Amino acid sequence: MLVGMQTLTSLVDSIVDKNGGTGTLTLLGADGVATDRIPWRDLHDRARRMATVLRRYGLGAGCRVGLVGETSANLVAALQAVWLTGGAFTVLPPAGPTGRRNHDDHVRAVAEDARLDLVVDDDAGGRAAAELAPVLSLTELASAAGTAPPAVPHRPDPGDLALLQYTSGSTRSPRGVPVTHGHLAANVGAMKVALGHDASHPSRMLSWLPLYHDMGLIGFLFIPLSCGCDLLLQSPSAFVRNPASWLVAMSRYRVTISGAPNFAYALMARLLAAGGPDLDLGSVRCLISGGEPIDEAVMAKLASAGRAVGLDPAAVVPAYGLAEATLAATMAPVGRGVAVDRVDQQTLETEGRAVAAVAGRPERRLVRVGGPVRDVTVRIVDRGTGEPVGDRVVGHIELRGPSIVGHYWPDPPPPPDSWLRTGDLGYLAGGELVVCGREKDVLFAAGRNVFPQDVEAVAVEVSGVRSGGAVAFGVPRAGGDGLVVVVESRGADPAIVRHAVASAVVAEVGLAPADVLTVSYGRLPKTSSGKLRRAEARRRYLAGGFESRSERTDQWPPSRQLTHAGTGTAGNLPSSSTSTSRH
Repeated sequence: MLVGMQTLTSLVDSIVDKNGGTGTLTLLGADGVATDRIPWRDLHDRARRMATVLRRYGLGAGCRVGLVGETSANLVAALQAVWLTGGAFTVLPPAGPTGRRNHDDHVRAVAEDARLDLVVDDDAGGRAAAELAPVLSLTELASAAGTAPPAVPHRPDPGDLALLQYTSGSTRSPRGVPVTHGHLAANVGAMKVALGHDASHPSRMLSWLPLYHDMGLIGFLFIPLSCGCDLLLQSPSAFVRNPASWLVAMSRYRVTISGAPNFAYALMARLLAAGGPDLDLGSVRCLISGGEPIDEAVMAKLASAGRAVGLDPAAVVPAYGLAEATLAATMAPVGRGVAVDRVDQQTLETEGRAVAAVAGRPERRLVRVGGPVRDVTVRIVDRGTGEPVGDRVVGHIELRGPSIVGHYWPDPPPPPDSWLRTGDLGYLAGGELVVCGREKDVLFAAGRNVFPQDVEAVAVEVSGVRSGGAVAFGVPRAGGDGLVVVVESRGADPAIVRHAVASAVVAEVGLAPADVLTVSYGRLPKTSSGKLRRAEARRRYLAGGFESRSERTDQWPPSRQLTHAGTGTAGNLPSSSTSTSRH
């Protein structure tokens, strides 16, 4: 069930011993051009020397370390070094230009909950935890490692803790998911099989996703780390400054695999449609879409805009996962592209069955996120009885398998072969999963279960509403939930936007909103992975915390043109804390 019964640390060792680690880690700047290159074998040597220094601080088997900083070669080496001492780590975000107080509160909360033995930071971001754990500068660690001998690596057992992945805390304080070396090896191995990764070498992967998120850390660092293929890394802040650099780098370096949440593909589609420098994305064979619900309309726009630069629409790979499952639970077949289930909306909402759409009746278009990855089992159970249901019947999504963590730190693990209830609703269709939405977010109105994603998808298409800037939720009303829609408006007359949103929702969803509000850019609450915090939005609304826009204008974005270098904005980019990654 494990990758050759090995942990990732032993896989890295065997690759370095066998072929010297032929691949390279390349760091990219905000223009998408390389700023630093280091072979994996040299990075592994740096990690072993860092491990020697960390042992001088008393670290060893069972210790826990917090790592705080922007994406860098030293940060990547440091997380390996923690493993080589026998410890486990938690990657925390660096402090952003705003929200320092919230960032410090988060760091302190995680340090206390994880009972960290040491915090290693590169920008004083970890100093907030100083009263709870010793703090070591990443620069000092790297400098001391330069003259330290390489450590003899600790060999972890599959049951040893590898990392604490903290959830985003969208409705409560962040909680740590205790991922063991066995969980990690099982999930990384399963993803490599699903991607056909080993067979496709030499692969070249590219990611700007934060290392404090499971998709960036596990999906786009640990896979190349475990096999020695080329990896290009860009910091999230560099991507924010120039989102077009993602496309420029894919073209310049002939990238084969990349990935991002849905919002980034919406941005990519707009950038490609706007035109710019010559690009060639013909090398890309796999673009993983995960981290938030996948919008079929966004993917259609991406396919249309990407044709001019050689992007194969079949390269998009929808996936579904969550931190409690280490990362990936299901993945669509590579090379198929986005498969859409067209189902009758009324039957889905009133009877909880996904039957084929009928001409002349409202339909819902849902993306298939593929079958389970290797050794993971997916089932759907009745929302009331908990009993398994048949094909195309909506219910709770449950998972089990060797990469399913299934509990939070420091609670004891569940019994073997336990099922994890994800909190998501969906159905199976021919062995593939279709996700309908979060159980806690569903509205019940006019005898229907209305999924907020449907409402939000309609709202963001209204002129004057920022892409990704709509949240829908229910509030108590006589006879059922009242629908509230809050949108981030960008320069248009708020009254006109509110009327247009209400009209569009009635026409497309068949439900009249009880209230529509417009707010300025950045006012919608989101998790650190950019997902909407609907429960928090609902709480703010009921507390009177939203104020509709009146005269203020929103500059979003300052430029839509593709450039090799320059400024831009990436909208709801992950900015702080860590995230449950529901793909």
